[in-house]
Amino acid sequence: MPPAEQPPLDPSLPSTFMEMDNDDQVAPSTPPSNLSLTPPNIFKDIQRPLASSLNIPHQIDLRGLTYDGNVDEYLMCPICRCPLVDPVLTECDHVFCRSCITDALSHSKLCPVDRLPLESDGVGRAPKMVHNQVDALKAKCPCCTSLFPRSMLENHLEKYCVEATVRCPGVDSEKECKGVVKRRMADRGCLHYPADCPDCNETLQLVDMEDHREKSCAKKLKACEHCGVDILRCKESAHEEGCPEIVCLCKWAEYGCQHEAKRKDLPLHADECNFKLVGPMAESMKKEINVLRSEMRNLTDANHLQERRIKFLESGQKASERASDRNAALGGALMDLSMGDLPESANTEPLDSGHEYLLSLLESQQNKLTRLANDLTDFQGKNTMMLLNETMPMKNELAELRSTQQVTCMHVRWLMRFRMQENQRRFGGSPGAGPSGSPDGGGSSSDLPFSRRLSDSVSRDIITKL
Repeated sequence: MPPAEQPPLDPSLPSTFMEMDNDDQVAPSTPPSNLSLTPPNIFKDIQRPLASSLNIPHQIDLRGLTYDGNVDEYLMCPICRCPLVDPVLTECDHVFCRSCITDALSHSKLCPVDRLPLESDGVGRAPKMVHNQVDALKAKCPCCTSLFPRSMLENHLEKYCVEATVRCPGVDSEKECKGVVKRRMADRGCLHYPADCPDCNETLQLVDMEDHREKSCAKKLKACEHCGVDILRCKESAHEEGCPEIVCLCKWAEYGCQHEAKRKDLPLHADECNFKLVGPMAESMKKEINVLRSEMRNLTDANHLQERRIKFLESGQKASERASDRNAALGGALMDLSMGDLPESANTEPLDSGHEYLLSLLESQQNKLTRLANDLTDFQGKNTMMLLNETMPMKNELAELRSTQQVTCMHVRWLMRFRMQENQRRFGGSPGAGPSGSPDGGGSSSDLPFSRRLSDSVSRDIITKL
């Protein structure tokens, strides 16, 4: 069996202690000068846990986990009816949990499935495929309820789960606190000191305050000021973010909509909002502008990088020129020797060509930035004109609808007056003022204000058209 893997050493430990752990020595052969020779002082820093050693190993009951979906029947133990834990294979080709079959054979030397004779020697490790299938089963973390493969749960709880417990950070302080806290609270320091509950004024440990306010506090509930539902006092802000009775602005408020309504009534306003067409377009434009800005930032960074490279090459070129001037002052043979020993970077021709190449790249980058800025300006102008073109037809349509409504009202009034005069003329009229205000009540047609009177057939055609 291979030896157990040793945990990695913390880099903050002295190098002498790291060598001691790697070589499995009891004590260093030569103690460091900054420590005392007495054993307690030598191992003082090793006995005190560091910030990176706050993790606690967690033992998981694999039979008590909640699995995602239905587990395959072939991966279930016939004895405990749970997914296999450390599966083993018998001589009769049945798979059980190791602890289940061991307990069963301690009572009866028969296979629990086919009742054939079975000894403890006839039980061996199950094939690797069975172990892989069982380890790949998705199960919920007992603390944060996130789904992980079953084989990764222990590592998740020990190092990453925010709801799992770790050693209190106060273990590194003078207090040397021995308590535990949740990992998401570890950055707040030691929480093992008394504090008063803000709701019921009960005194308890601060580390237990959150669970107390959610579960056991006598005044944990309060009625919402808007909807009247009983909520936890510590969760009031989270409830207000989704309370249906709170008055909120329209989702297109940032683009000009001033409508305010209760959150539950906002979906009704969404179909009637004047910005329901402009809002999505503005959102897409906003995203495109953000993309363009990010591209401009990237191009600007690349431009700065090119400038730094050019300055570096210029400084190297100047240094090479100074070196070549010094070498030119020497004699012929010495000059040849010196030039032979110079590195390739001392030759100015590649530097000149590379310098010109980088300058051309810089100019192209500047041209691209200029074109991109111009395109962005044109794009904004086009979008503004698009919005104007979208809103102007809407205004014109509203004006046409108002005009059509006024014309329709005028025709209806004319038809009503015409029908009243026809009835008065047909049935002899009634005493009182007529439509024109005369006291005849429609008796004489010559006094009526209609100088161009239409025939009955023409009036019926007009009514039919209307």
